[in-house]
Amino acid sequence: MAKGYWFINVDVVDPVDFISYAHANVSFLAERKAKFLIAGGDFEHMEGIKRHRNALVEWPSYEVALDAYRSPEYQRIAAQRGECAITDVAIVEGYDGEQPSAAEPADSTPQFPRGYWMVRMDVTDPAGYEHYRAENVKALAQFGGWFLVRSGRSTVVEGKGRSQYIVIAFPDLASARACYHSFDYQQAFARRKLAAQGDLIILSGHAGRQPAL
Repeated sequence: MAKGYWFINVDVVDPVDFISYAHANVSFLAERKAKFLIAGGDFEHMEGIKRHRNALVEWPSYEVALDAYRSPEYQRIAAQRGECAITDVAIVEGYDGEQPSAAEPADSTPQFPRGYWMVRMDVTDPAGYEHYRAENVKALAQFGGWFLVRSGRSTVVEGKGRSQYIVIAFPDLASARACYHSFDYQQAFARRKLAAQGDLIILSGHAGRQPAL
């Protein structure tokens, strides 16, 4: 079964109150046994709109992720955040289809965190975008890319969103950056620029520290 994710992008406007929200959020997710894959930290903004804190939370399925967000317990926590941050949140469906690489990257550790692309897209030329999707796998395969999310179901539950969400895991941050700047990906990207408008950030995975979101 494909997993589900909370795809979160935040600008904090009241850091003091945000800390109280963050503690409540982390406790809720721990009780529900959800898993932080990305939790704040540094990132590299490559395209489109950016917010300054980003998170990706993994759930057993899209339905579980949506139900957890809609639960009364979490809605009380989200109301806390609404007073101290500008937030975009989408619940997105994971991907369990064919992959560009032979094996999923190892989980993040403090010594060896994964790298990620978090991507949001609005497609303007579906046929052209399909050509891009077919072409980008060559670059992803060279750098160990693995789709966690690939344009499955999504529900924007807070703020602004886009119609397509993509999350790609890499063995490390260097591989994630190198893939984006590679000749093969930039060739594919030239096609995507004509077929879609989007936001893309490159981030380091959560590696066991206290989550920031």
